[in-house]
Amino acid sequence: MLILLLRFTFVTLAVLIGMTSGQHFYRNLPDWLLPPWFGAAMGFGIAVTLIAAENAFRRHFTRSLVAFLLGLAAGLALSWLLLSVVHQVIQDPNIYNNIDLPLALVTIYLVLIIVLKNADRFRIVIPFVEFRAERLSGGTLVVDAASLADSRLIALLRAGLLPDRILVHRRVLMHCEAQAASTEAGIAVRGRRALDGLAELRSQSALRVEIDESEIPNATSLNELLVHLTRLDNARLVVGDPEGVGIAAAEGVPYIDLLALSAALTPTVRPGEEIRVRIEKPGEGKSQGVGFLSDGSMVIVTDASQMIGQTIRCNVLRLHTTSNGRMVFAERINEPPASAPHA
Repeated sequence: MLILLLRFTFVTLAVLIGMTSGQHFYRNLPDWLLPPWFGAAMGFGIAVTLIAAENAFRRHFTRSLVAFLLGLAAGLALSWLLLSVVHQVIQDPNIYNNIDLPLALVTIYLVLIIVLKNADRFRIVIPFVEFRAERLSGGTLVVDAASLADSRLIALLRAGLLPDRILVHRRVLMHCEAQAASTEAGIAVRGRRALDGLAELRSQSALRVEIDESEIPNATSLNELLVHLTRLDNARLVVGDPEGVGIAAAEGVPYIDLLALSAALTPTVRPGEEIRVRIEKPGEGKSQGVGFLSDGSMVIVTDASQMIGQTIRCNVLRLHTTSNGRMVFAERINEPPASAPHA
């Protein structure tokens, strides 16, 4: 909203200046060549052209009142220095008096736009001054190349477990493209999988996938760049390799380890494993008993319908995943009856 208000004010002032100071450049021309609104149109055209130019190079930026005041002060200082130099170069006071206000307006506007749109990057270039990106309600994920190549990321996003805003840096995309063009088969496969994963992310209408092109000069490696980007955007870093996990943990940024998450979601039981389960109710099949594991998985045990209310031992036969959850099929282990005590 602040950017829109600034643009509207800039266009309005440009139109007014074009109607007043702009007359210096065309006042000597015949009136029949120029309509009365020519100065306003000239100022409006210059303002719209500048707005279109800066909007063409837009990035993801944080806007705040402190950044606005800082940009205004910097714009005034820069315009004062620029006008001082122009005053020494242009000796004609008539020309100088007609270009000083437009030049100051353009300078202040450009400085304000740069400051407002790059406020969250100033912690790199201005000591003791730190602007952070505003935290979005849904959160943001910064993903690396290994995460893009992992199909489990798509599944987690579809399940609603992760935020809906995905941030991919331009250097990550270039890294994936370089891998896909590699002559080594294994590296090329990983690169193509990462590009396919990014294409699948973009195909999801419910997701916001953004390509960040911010320059972070202090980052010497790709992982370090992602760490800085995560910290500046108040996001979480999704990592798919142990090296990225180590760097994120050392830097102290929030991260999601896909490898640890996959291990946590791995089934707690496997075919052939022996488990103990309490039979809660009879099953639909003949002589079947139904119990539940600690994670809520349903266990269907054969020859256990008469063991309701008891905890029995059984062997896992197979696992079956349905839309309602996971089902475990097992068979009861017949325990030998306890020997009667001797008289």
